[in-house]
Amino acid sequence: MSDVACSSGTFLKALPTLTEYPHDLLSGRHEIVAEEKQGGHRMTDLMIVVGARPQFIKTAPVIKEISSRNIDLTVVHSGQHYDPEMSAIFFRELHIPKPSVNLQSGSGSHAKQTATIMRRLEATILAHSPKIVVVAGDTNTTLAAAIAAAKLNVPVAHIEAGLRSYDLSMPEEINRKLTDHCSVLLFAPTKIALHNLKDEGLQRWTYLTGDTMVDSLRMVMPALRSREAALLKRFELQRRDYVLVTLHRPSNVDDLDRLREIHNALKHVAKRLRVLFLVHPRTRGRLARIKGLAHSADREFTLAPPQGYIENLALMNNASCLLTDSGGMQKESFILHVPCITLRANTEWPETLQGGANRLINRPGRISREILRVAVNEDLRTRITSLKNPFGDGRASSRIVRLLESSLQRLK
Repeated sequence: MSDVACSSGTFLKALPTLTEYPHDLLSGRHEIVAEEKQGGHRMTDLMIVVGARPQFIKTAPVIKEISSRNIDLTVVHSGQHYDPEMSAIFFRELHIPKPSVNLQSGSGSHAKQTATIMRRLEATILAHSPKIVVVAGDTNTTLAAAIAAAKLNVPVAHIEAGLRSYDLSMPEEINRKLTDHCSVLLFAPTKIALHNLKDEGLQRWTYLTGDTMVDSLRMVMPALRSREAALLKRFELQRRDYVLVTLHRPSNVDDLDRLREIHNALKHVAKRLRVLFLVHPRTRGRLARIKGLAHSADREFTLAPPQGYIENLALMNNASCLLTDSGGMQKESFILHVPCITLRANTEWPETLQGGANRLINRPGRISREILRVAVNEDLRTRITSLKNPFGDGRASSRIVRLLESSLQRLK
């Protein structure tokens, strides 16, 4: 009996019958791909393309679920994130198999990076002839893979479809929207995401599956619990006696005057409450350009490199509150019942705003006041703990793989 939901959001007793897709993408293939098949190249059922930290987390439980079934899988790493702390450590902690291909795209402008991934991935798709290409999230890797596959008439499945911040100044908003419209299988994590896709006329190809990041979090909870004490000791922290900070978006770190203002606000907070700032490589580079900031930390205001997935969750779980501009961390803090302050004007996760669990602020001048108000508010934490989780029951990956399996059956 299946509990996959269709576009109406109602759970069905049987796996929904997949609709006929435009251009018959689930049965017709691009002639170039057909020629490659005849040439004796290796064929694969599914190709999952990842490249950045959020994608490793979102796809890990899906890959694990696929490995338990008779499905041939090729994992491709675009190379978008290549620092060990942003890539290799996630493969180890989440037990993701070593990618079959690394495109080594590296960094660059949005256009350059996206184009490099598209060009290199096209050759990989032709060589492996996947029946379906699976992408996740909203990075440049996501969009590049979706376009490359769609141009070859290879069906695209999008994990975490339907998110909208309605802010086209964000590269992620462009990526996620275009990816949805390139895809023929849309896996919506929440009811709001489902409705967004319906509003754009995509309901025929949309399924409410829940969020795979809930699956990942549940998968690592035992390890998280076992590492908490040692991690707090290493950073000389006490439970709920510090603020965890992560910032990486261009809107916050590329403007050096704004970054200096954020830094000064955090220094003010540190007079009352410990601050642990996990410095993204992008942010590290910007701080180094502001004289005196990169080395201005002390015991009360600690700058540290990014941590692995489990360590990051453990630090979040024990913090008094989180200051971030990350979409994924807004959601993780909600699930862990940790108050969140998001340094942005909008969010693609409006579900997190309920009950004051997440607060949007866009002026650095408000940072210290909001943190000090939220961090000590026990009534807020109690209220957050009682909120219903809108992100699913931890079985999203199972639903997604069943839908992929059903689609593969149609291609035989």
